[in-house]
Amino acid sequence: MNPSPDHPILVRSLKLVLLTLLTASPLAAQAYNYPALQTPRIVDREYNFAAASAGNSGTALIFQWREGLSADWQFSLDGGLASPHGGGNTRLLLGGAMGWQWKRADADLPFDIALTGGVGLSTGNTLNVVRIPVGAVVGHTFNLDNGNELTPFVHPRLVLDVCSPASSCSSSAKLDVDVDVGVSYELTPQVAVRLAGMLGGTSYVGSTNAIGFSVAWTPKGLRKF
Repeated sequence: MNPSPDHPILVRSLKLVLLTLLTASPLAAQAYNYPALQTPRIVDREYNFAAASAGNSGTALIFQWREGLSADWQFSLDGGLASPHGGGNTRLLLGGAMGWQWKRADADLPFDIALTGGVGLSTGNTLNVVRIPVGAVVGHTFNLDNGNELTPFVHPRLVLDVCSPASSCSSSAKLDVDVDVGVSYELTPQVAVRLAGMLGGTSYVGSTNAIGFSVAWTPKGLRKF
């Protein structure tokens, strides 16, 4: 492993990143209780196949399509199904987002920072929940001796859940804090595996604490920008 910045620079940079996270207000699309699995770098195109487990929220299978619109902008769609514990009906998960590359790592600040904006929906039985997270994705990519890349990242955000109909909800809206901590490991230029945990508050469909694993595929030879 050959990280270029020295430790004092990383410490100072981390303090600056934490300050940035406290003052920034971007959005991140996410439909249910699973890690967003968004890395801090905007991509040209990516297909991400994920599975997540989240306590009472059960198991979710998610497909994420991320498409670059320019060198700095990215569009993404989430779709999937979730099976809550305790006999709840299967829930349909849908979400959409836009992403923007706010910062690329350099000698002064060795972190990539991506901001995204969107909204997610989970629906099933008589309960519908619209989820609007607000946060930022921050990480650093290490070039390993074997030629692969390792990218640890963190994704703190505020999350507004809006529930309907009122007869099925304990309240019409809840505001919580979620934090993803994860890592992406590039096996080849086309394939990466990701593991992330999400720590959070409560929601209408159970605890937001979750763990997710995914395999991301980028089509070979794709370079649009």
